[in-house]
Amino acid sequence: MIIKIIWARIRYYQMISDMPDAVLAEYLGVTPRTLLNYDKDASNLGLGQIAQYVYLTGRELSDLFPAKDEDNAD
Repeated sequence: MIIKIIWARIRYYQMISDMPDAVLAEYLGVTPRTLLNYDKDASNLGLGQIAQYVYLTGRELSDLFPAKDEDNAD
């Protein structure tokens, strides 16, 4: 499922930029506990939250999607 990949990439970029969970949660408009829930099941992560993350971090939306040559992960 694509949302799992998007969430994994958000967490990846969070890690490499040393962003605390509290900051990521604020960017997404959720609580830090919700981030832990997303780690288990990101199906409730919304497009608006993704757009807000991209806007606030300056990342490109394409950074969060798999490259065309990557395997389809379901």
